Amino acid sequence: QTYSGLFCVTVNPYKWLPVYDAEVVAAYRGKKRSEAPPHIFSISDNAYQNMLTDRENQSILIT
Repeated sequence: QTYSGLFCVTVNPYKWLPVYDAEVVAAYRGKKRSEAPPHIFSISDNAYQNMLTDRENQSILIT
């Protein structure tokens, strides 16, 4: 996984990876993109924090 501008680029390895448990969520909560490795939780928490701070709608495109 890597960031490309505002995007988090990932590849599906077609196997289970332990990247979605509560411990991983907690590791990304409240952190800036530069403070943790690329992950969808970083993108989503950043959008959530911006929504709270700026009081503006946010959107995330997943393809």
